[in-house]
Amino acid sequence: MDKYKLGIIGAGNMSSAITKGVLGSKMLLPEDVIVSDLTYDRLERAKALGVQVSIDNLYLAEHCEYLLFAVKPQSFPDIAASLKGKLGDTTVLSIMAGVNVKTLKESLGASKICRIMPNTPCMIGHGMSALCFDGCSEAARAFALGVFSSMGEVVELDEKKFDAVTSVSGSGPAYVYMFIDGMIKGGMNGGLTFDEAKKLTLATMVGGTKMVETSDRSIEELIDAVCSKGGTTIQAVTHYRNERLSGIIAEGVDRCRARSIEMSDPSGETHVRIYTEVACS
Repeated sequence: MDKYKLGIIGAGNMSSAITKGVLGSKMLLPEDVIVSDLTYDRLERAKALGVQVSIDNLYLAEHCEYLLFAVKPQSFPDIAASLKGKLGDTTVLSIMAGVNVKTLKESLGASKICRIMPNTPCMIGHGMSALCFDGCSEAARAFALGVFSSMGEVVELDEKKFDAVTSVSGSGPAYVYMFIDGMIKGGMNGGLTFDEAKKLTLATMVGGTKMVETSDRSIEELIDAVCSKGGTTIQAVTHYRNERLSGIIAEGVDRCRARSIEMSDPSGETHVRIYTEVACS
């Protein structure tokens, strides 16, 4: 019988967020969780949460019902080599970017896989996580969805959409931070202090998000509703449209997705992306 419900290999920030999520939601008790890492300070932080800790990944693999990989992708091959064929009936969960289900199955000799793409706001309980499953029981699906629901929103998608997920929600917080930074700097240019501009910007971001979430209007209609002819808002909006702000953001997402595809492709083949425009017709 498995000694622990959940074993987590890796004790970094996301591992800590997951541990806090399952404990805070009462989904698991501290004695149900064990975390492994080779770094003493990280293990001490995990231990402070009340869970068990270890430096032995094989021990986790042999004594956990669910084994979650929360390490950097470049660390996975060496860890997988030491565990291959030794997982038995353990269900594998992975939050490693760019490591697809096929690679997980082949590298570990495992048959039950759940791949997850979370994002950093999971660390404060407001994250977004996409999950896909291969060979998992209904109980395993419910467990994985429960774990990541404890840290925010979840959505179940086909793995073929994960590169797009990475480029939108996985990497997306960085895009949001950049826009926030620009708004704060613009406010300071007008004489606001940093704290004043930050407070106004963050409240506006939250309010705008809620408007998009709850309104029946399209995003373009919501933009136009703030603008009035000859007014102030239209000056900024016209500038953004002339500078193709929306297109620039979408192109950045495209580049992020292309890199995710490269990382997920173990064949090492080169991908060439060609951009054209309508005059080609």
